Amino acid sequence: MTTTSRSESMNSFFDEYVKASIGLKEFIENSQKALDSQYLREVQADFDTEYKEKRLFSNSLMEIHASKIYTKEMFKRFQKELQKSQSFVVKSMKGCGDYLSKMYLVEKSTLPEINRRKFFLKVSIDESYSCTSKKFEHSGMICRHMIHYLNKKQKTMIPPDLVTMRWTINGNKVAGPLPCTPWMLGNVVESQTLLRSAVQLLDERDQERKGVCD
Repeated sequence: MTTTSRSESMNSFFDEYVKASIGLKEFIENSQKALDSQYLREVQADFDTEYKEKRLFSNSLMEIHASKIYTKEMFKRFQKELQKSQSFVVKSMKGCGDYLSKMYLVEKSTLPEINRRKFFLKVSIDESYSCTSKKFEHSGMICRHMIHYLNKKQKTMIPPDLVTMRWTINGNKVAGPLPCTPWMLGNVVESQTLLRSAVQLLDERDQERKGVCD
């Protein structure tokens, strides 16, 4: 499902620039425009993250911590989880854990008992966390169930194990530039040369066709 949704997302992105009816030359040029546009969007997002103030909707110290570590977009997603976490309750499940961990039941208190979906948190003595919702494993964002538990325990920061580096302000800085070895550079130069040759050839064919039509 993840692969399918990623493919659909990429298709919708390129649909704005590339149509089935265009020629090869336009396809190459428009594909480059699409990549340039995506690059500018990322630059703008990095600028907004670093220089634009993030609005807080609560006095939660955890929200303040999230505003300092997440990118602008991911901070908005965290806020949604934080808001939704307020409608949950957490209960200790005695006898369900072991000497290395404890189990907790988390459910939505605003729903009738019969309609409540139950989630289970496992908290280890080394303060590692897991939730049966699997949101963190799927998207890299801490789930509302964990947030509710951490707030109840009066935690002021999101545990490092529940912070995905790629969603943080320093994600790009830590990753650094893409690796570039001599053989990769040679491939890039060769590809660019072939691309220019292909565009030139298409231009010449267009000129020939215009001459025949005239």
